[in-house]
Amino acid sequence: MKPKHSKYKNTGILFELLTRQITSETISNSQPKAVGILRKFFGNNSALVKEYQIYNALLTKRFEKEANAAVLIETLVDAHSKLNKSVLRRERYNLVREIKEIYNIEDFFKAKVPNYKIYASVYNLLENKEANPMSIVDSKVTILEHITNKNLLNKPKKEIVMEEYEKFDKETRALTYKMLMEKFNEKYSGLADNQRILLKEYVYNVSNSPKLKSFINEEITKIKAEIEILSENTDQVTKIKLTEVKNLIKPLCKKSSVHDDNVINLLNYYELINELKSAQ
Repeated sequence: MKPKHSKYKNTGILFELLTRQITSETISNSQPKAVGILRKFFGNNSALVKEYQIYNALLTKRFEKEANAAVLIETLVDAHSKLNKSVLRRERYNLVREIKEIYNIEDFFKAKVPNYKIYASVYNLLENKEANPMSIVDSKVTILEHITNKNLLNKPKKEIVMEEYEKFDKETRALTYKMLMEKFNEKYSGLADNQRILLKEYVYNVSNSPKLKSFINEEITKIKAEIEILSENTDQVTKIKLTEVKNLIKPLCKKSSVHDDNVINLLNYYELINELKSAQ
């Protein structure tokens, strides 16, 4: 039987989603609400920060030898057993309640989490009281393989790069981000306004899949309507071709995730519209 897992109870995921929210709010110049939440609930003396440190060690520590990894796991499991569970539950409950008061809770928790399987395995190992012995073994094996990098070669290159980025200190991250944004502005300086807006939305909301999907679907509706209007001022052959293009443009369904291809397609549709406008 597959063990139950709850993002609401997973301290590692809660911390990850809050830090992403900070990034999103910083980039978009929104009111930095997540910073206050993080400081309030993950202060130096909180039970949550002590638990997060255990999660973080299991997710980021690396050993070549399995014996060393096994010692790390057992030591951290023992350290977790000594945490005050009633205080931990109360702090986590209050944290989730505050997140609900400030954000759309469904959108907040729908964001994709890298290494989700590892987060779930850590939760199962540390906190799932209903877990059976075999699921505990499976979780330990998953964490052990992660720590010893046995699955590193199978990871996408982008994920490996992000893991390295997460190891940087705060100042290095800030400098790296500044350089990336300068390169972005330099590379895409020739794009039309609608294309630049799309790319910025993609950057701002890459961690918020529901919001990004909603934006793309709204743009698809606008594009189809615009193609319909622009086709009225073209010859019959072009009108037929534009109708075919319009019929091929489909919104993302509820179960679909946003991929790079979706953004690229949208950029191409913008290019088509911009060309049609310049020709009229």
